[in-house]
Amino acid sequence: METSTGRQWSVFYAYTAWSVVVLIVLIPLGVALLLDTRVPELLVLHPAATAVLIAQIALSAWSGHRALAGWSRAELPADRDRWDLPHVGRLPSDWTLAATALLTVVLAIMQLIGDDGDEVLLISLSLLIASAIVRWRWEVGAVGAVATGMIAALLGHSGTEAIAVGALVAGLVLSIRLSLWLAAMVRELDDARDAQARLAVAEERLRFARDLHDVTGRDLSVIAVKAELVAQLAEREDSRAVEHGREVAQIARASLAEIRALVRGYREADLATELQGTASLLRSARAGVTVHGDADDVPAQHRDTAAWVLREGGTNILRHADPSTITITLGAGGLTLVNDGAPGDDTVAEGSGLTGMRERLGAGSSLDVRRQGGVFTLDVRFDAPEGTR
Repeated sequence: METSTGRQWSVFYAYTAWSVVVLIVLIPLGVALLLDTRVPELLVLHPAATAVLIAQIALSAWSGHRALAGWSRAELPADRDRWDLPHVGRLPSDWTLAATALLTVVLAIMQLIGDDGDEVLLISLSLLIASAIVRWRWEVGAVGAVATGMIAALLGHSGTEAIAVGALVAGLVLSIRLSLWLAAMVRELDDARDAQARLAVAEERLRFARDLHDVTGRDLSVIAVKAELVAQLAEREDSRAVEHGREVAQIARASLAEIRALVRGYREADLATELQGTASLLRSARAGVTVHGDADDVPAQHRDTAAWVLREGGTNILRHADPSTITITLGAGGLTLVNDGAPGDDTVAEGSGLTGMRERLGAGSSLDVRRQGGVFTLDVRFDAPEGTR
């Protein structure tokens, strides 16, 4: 899957990335307020630990931004549970996260050797958790929130302060994960929109290919039949060969004009024209054609579909049958083509032509094909009952 590049996603990603960075930077202030600690006092009482903490704040913000940047460029995985995010929780750790963890270890060592800066250590733990949950699963943040509260209690803070620190970290986890979840949804929606656009293009290409097949199939069949007839007449030195040769050239020019019109998107199937052309085509193949009804008998909303079905049906008869009689019936309820040139068993193998006709039918229409005793029937019903579609 390609990386999302839509404007909506770009704007929302920038908003989310900087929101997460701001949340990470504000952690020290929040923990300090809960522990009733002033930042200037930390600088005076614990200058070394505070310097390490300031470096960790910058490093944590950078680590979070790098994680989100990597996630925005990564492909979305298919194997994620309902509560996890695309690639959030599975991004590989890099040196910035490792360095953030190392600084926490340094502050813990400083605490153990006597530099009484437990507030700094609690802030550092909160920063490490915030950096981790951008890359790992939310359970890591939940466990970290509980652990931070327990460590605060072990360092001598009151139960209220310990609970408050744990709650602050839990709220931080929730805020960051919700921001990432919203960003993930926007990214998936943006990717879905891109996929929908590509699908629409593919469907339009298929529709155009089907229309081109319908337009050229019949005319090429006519040209083949006429050309064979011209050859036979020429062998007998029959003067009618000239007349039929001119008809072949005329049909070829008309087909070329139809293709050009189709490419421009202006071509519309006309039922009356298709009925006349199909009947003439089938008669040129030395078949007797009987027409019951006319184009006006078909409801206006179904005439375009009926014209395409008639065109494809006539082409299929020329290609796959050798009929002596053909009956075309048009009416308000549908369209039927029957020919007696289909010998063999009664099974019908549907090809691309019948599949294309089914695709053209509306939701309320049905197509039925059957062969019995050498007679092939193509029956299209408009507004068919639900069970017969």
